Amino acid sequence: MLRRGLYRRLSTGEPFAPWAAHFAYPFRAFYSILNAADYFRAASLHDDTPPDEGMADAIEKIRAARRPDGTWVQERRHAGRVWFEVDVPAGEPSTWLTFYATRVLEWWDSRAAR
Repeated sequence: MLRRGLYRRLSTGEPFAPWAAHFAYPFRAFYSILNAADYFRAASLHDDTPPDEGMADAIEKIRAARRPDGTWVQERRHAGRVWFEVDVPAGEPSTWLTFYATRVLEWWDSRAAR
């Protein structure tokens, strides 16, 4: 995954799917660069290792999705039954996506500065 920048084909360098850089919460079993970056954040903290530079492009995509007010937007909702709604409809600022993206960027920025 790191050699692929979290979302690119190894053979061509092109994105493997347009939806990989679109964010939705709850994550469920769907892949996104935000979910993958948060996984690598947790692994890095557990192992006390610095961020892998292979994530740099994906991190910049996450950073670019931040709105001027500091939030990230729920870009879509995954289909399926839910017991209760835990986040906002598509098109609205998401507290959960903002939490995950902010946490990833703070980790990336603070650890990369070491």
